[in-house]
Amino acid sequence: MKNLSTKTDLSTLNDHQRKAVLSECNRLLVLAGAGSGKTKTLLHKINYLIDDKLVDAKNILAVTFTKNAANEMLDRMIQSADKSGFYEKFLKSKDISIAERYKERQTYLNKFPWLNRLTIKTIHSLCYQIIKTDGVHVFDNKFKIVADQNSSNEFYGSTAEETVSQIIEKVTINLSNDKLFLLKLKRYILDYFVDFIHQHKEQEEFRPKGKFFTSLKGDKVRSKSEQYIADWLYRNSIDYVYEPEVKVGSSAFHPDFFIPQANIYLEHISDKSYPSFWKEGKMKIAGNTCIKTYDDATHNSAVFNKVLDRVIKGRISADLSSATVLHYDEEFSNFRKEIKSFYREVNEVRNKIVTSEKSVEQIIKEASESDFERVRMFYELAIPIINEFNDYCTNRSYLDFDGLLTKSIQLLQQYPNIRERYQERYKHILVDEFQDVNSLQVKLLNLLAKESTQLFCVGDDWQSIYGFRGSEIAYIVDFKEHFADSELLTLNLNYRSTNPIVGASTEAIKKNKFQIPKEIKAVKRGGQKIKIFYEEQEGQSHSFIWEAIEKHIAEGINPEDILVLYRRTAMASNLRQALKSSGHKIQFKTIHSAKGLEAKVVFILGLHSNKGGFPDPWLQDKIYQVIKPTDYDYLLEEERRLFYVALTRAEDYLYLISQKGAISDFIRDIPTEFIYQDQAEIDLSSNSVVLCPSCESKIEDHYRFCPECGSTIVEETGEF
Repeated sequence: MKNLSTKTDLSTLNDHQRKAVLSECNRLLVLAGAGSGKTKTLLHKINYLIDDKLVDAKNILAVTFTKNAANEMLDRMIQSADKSGFYEKFLKSKDISIAERYKERQTYLNKFPWLNRLTIKTIHSLCYQIIKTDGVHVFDNKFKIVADQNSSNEFYGSTAEETVSQIIEKVTINLSNDKLFLLKLKRYILDYFVDFIHQHKEQEEFRPKGKFFTSLKGDKVRSKSEQYIADWLYRNSIDYVYEPEVKVGSSAFHPDFFIPQANIYLEHISDKSYPSFWKEGKMKIAGNTCIKTYDDATHNSAVFNKVLDRVIKGRISADLSSATVLHYDEEFSNFRKEIKSFYREVNEVRNKIVTSEKSVEQIIKEASESDFERVRMFYELAIPIINEFNDYCTNRSYLDFDGLLTKSIQLLQQYPNIRERYQERYKHILVDEFQDVNSLQVKLLNLLAKESTQLFCVGDDWQSIYGFRGSEIAYIVDFKEHFADSELLTLNLNYRSTNPIVGASTEAIKKNKFQIPKEIKAVKRGGQKIKIFYEEQEGQSHSFIWEAIEKHIAEGINPEDILVLYRRTAMASNLRQALKSSGHKIQFKTIHSAKGLEAKVVFILGLHSNKGGFPDPWLQDKIYQVIKPTDYDYLLEEERRLFYVALTRAEDYLYLISQKGAISDFIRDIPTEFIYQDQAEIDLSSNSVVLCPSCESKIEDHYRFCPECGSTIVEETGEF
């Protein structure tokens, strides 16, 4: 194969990369491990199709999932075409603005017209083009894109001035003109964002040590039943005073409610209440009217409403009980943060519904049958908001990113002539980062690719980390089930990282059950083993990290080639502050945002088993489980893939930051042969596992003999 004569220079490719480029398979998945040169392989495939297979550039479609990836692919194609090397030198120049880079890119694309005939786009940009060109059959083709981030560059200025969040708030305000909806929304916000009630069948009803239930009026009461009474009064525009002080002679006491309009006091009795007979006696002496309600009646809201109607409304004249107009802004003026959190949840559900296999009707039915009031109540609010959102966007010719996909799919399904035109044009479809696809994207690809189309997918199941966005790892792991007559080919050489880093990451990810097994090898031989630092108290690792950074900078490593990674932003806030005064431009990134990056030196923070550590697979909120159930093991495997991505960002030096006595399970997944020896011993001793001093096999700390080599274990002051 090495001696095969081609116009495209394949001499820089290894055997597996070359095999992928030369493959004639119409459904090929190239499993590209971290650092294996996937982009290089993909670009050589494009050049090979054009130069050797004489494919017209206009018949090639390359799909990416981010604008940066699309631009990187274009830049690499330009560099390949530009034999002068000027464009490569331009890209390496510092302080180039995005606008300058874009302008220079367009100049070179015009310089090489065949590059302009290529279609290299994000999948959403491709759908944008399809709907703009042919979408008049299913939508207004003068539509605008609605998003929550700036997408104007990608969509040529056709971006709506409103954002998704603003529209959700706008339609919610409109729905809140209905008083019942407004008060139900406020009750939800107060219960689950202010009072943090996670109501189950065994929800605590009474809290004698404090007032923890917030009424619609905004005051704190002691029980759910009292909250219900306060809310009933508020909904019926009846003023009240909660626990007023009543003095009779030298005594003072606090009945539950005073209702000025009826001039009555109300005492609610439950099995948790203190005896009230002495209060009643004092009330009679003072000549006050005191009405009692009982907790048993609250178990049936219809019955309790009738009780309150009889004992309270019947004592108030019609003039005094006239309805009060409620306004959204007034009701939520003190809860802006909480209502925005609710909107984020609504939008998350809206996005998940689009890619769900369940119908909206099925989701509504399952939510209504939930054991949890919070789930039932959420969907009673969210579904009307989502419906109003969709109507609002349709009325104004707005499409969001999922809308671009669904309308493109609808168009290609309903109009075979349009589908066939795109199939004839794109005879070769190349997909980057295939592990990130979701159900809609796969459906679109299947519509664009007819049987004779060559579909060339590149991805790595070990780097599938966007499940929370809707990506489905099953499409890459079960590729052959989703694409008939397909083949798999693995790029198994890692050019980025040293042997200890490649070995550690490969062994760690093998703990996952849902994966495609593969053996990845490091091209780099040798290299420093992984170092682990175990904090005994918070912040202790800062000096260790600082000393390591100073050491590497002194060795000539650029500060910008040092990367600090973390699972969640909060993990790095203290360290970032501690290093701020150094003046060094160290990169700080969440692991998700670092995908695709690499650095000579990498630190991974938060690898401990305490709360907020890593792994910390959050079982998705119950409101999302209605749409798509996920279990702990599934989420743990995604966490482990995230750990793999973090490990494989490192080229030469890798540091893991943990806590003594609370070591992450992920660290224990790394074989000790890849860990700096002193640190391995600390790791193992912290978890009641030790090494045999003769053969270095893992053994339990109470063994007197090694079961592997038979050596005697001598214990001295707790250590070997």
